[in-house]
Amino acid sequence: MKSTDYFRTVVPQKHPEVRLEWIQRVLANPVKQTTQEDGRIVYWGNIAEKEGRALRVVTLEDGGTVHNAFFDRSFYRRQLRGEEPQ
Repeated sequence: MKSTDYFRTVVPQKHPEVRLEWIQRVLANPVKQTTQEDGRIVYWGNIAEKEGRALRVVTLEDGGTVHNAFFDRSFYRRQLRGEEPQ
């Protein structure tokens, strides 16, 4: 899995609970995918091992270089309200 310097240096400190296997799982089978204005692609997926919480994975424009990953509470809340896919 390709990743940015930011992902390799900052993300493990800010979000140590995020596992690489979960990122790969979300990229392979997202529940939702969008493209930001800057061209980065955002994927969301639910992680069963974390009580179904939503993991947000941001890649560069190529869709394969991971730049950021974190649990997205607001997306998860919208899912619970039926406003986002599950």
